[in-house]
Amino acid sequence: MLLKLCPSLKDLAKVTVRKLILSHLIFAGFLLVTIPGISQESHEVFASANADFESGELEEAALKYQSLVNNGLISADLFFNLGTTQYRLENPGEAMLWFRRAQLIEPRAPEIPQNVEFLKTKIGFLEFAESGLAGFLRSLPSGTGRWLGSLLLWGGAISLAAAFSIPTLRSNRSGMIALGIILGMFGYVSLRIDRYEKTQLAPGNFATVISTDTKARTAPAPASKEVIALPPGSEVRIIQTSGQWRYVDIPGELRGWVRGEEIEPVWPLPSPQS
Repeated sequence: MLLKLCPSLKDLAKVTVRKLILSHLIFAGFLLVTIPGISQESHEVFASANADFESGELEEAALKYQSLVNNGLISADLFFNLGTTQYRLENPGEAMLWFRRAQLIEPRAPEIPQNVEFLKTKIGFLEFAESGLAGFLRSLPSGTGRWLGSLLLWGGAISLAAAFSIPTLRSNRSGMIALGIILGMFGYVSLRIDRYEKTQLAPGNFATVISTDTKARTAPAPASKEVIALPPGSEVRIIQTSGQWRYVDIPGELRGWVRGEEIEPVWPLPSPQS
């Protein structure tokens, strides 16, 4: 609100953000150059894109950053720079998409949530609130729940089998049975957590609104009733695909249909051909 009511503060905020973005670009460029396994040609393209950004040639910078992505380079610094450039090109949806991709690769980088929070204040996009449990599950290696659940179920089965088949354990049969049941219960919970992670938390389930006039509708038809307008940068969870439409979860416990070209999955990256 202060940015709208007070022009001097607005100008000051713009200068501050530009300085912050420029310093991040320079630092990110240094980090990328030091990453092993990147060709000299990629170094040169990245440096050239940074120079284009600094000189105001934003479209050229975006094309060069995108060419590195198309060549298979995965780097939080590259994605961050591309998101910053898209923001300067007044494409907030694309900016948020690349910031989220950068955050997947480097979740502890402080610059990324700072920019996300700035865009959220400026645009007012919708985003799912993440609980402490969700954050903890995201921090675990992929497949932890599945492997742990399988291990616990096997442990429970072995404990039950031993209770009835090993004569020396007959005196402790009740304890072995109780242990088998407990391990089985925890194993079931672990498998359910694994399923929850796959269906609710996996990056491939989420998409970002990249268009500026996106509306969720009650049916996959342009004339259907509007559920809610989705500002660019809004986060949705894809539930179902039907032709050119996507049925999605929307923050605020809403659901609706949006056109596929108006959103883009956060992960995996689309192939250059698509």
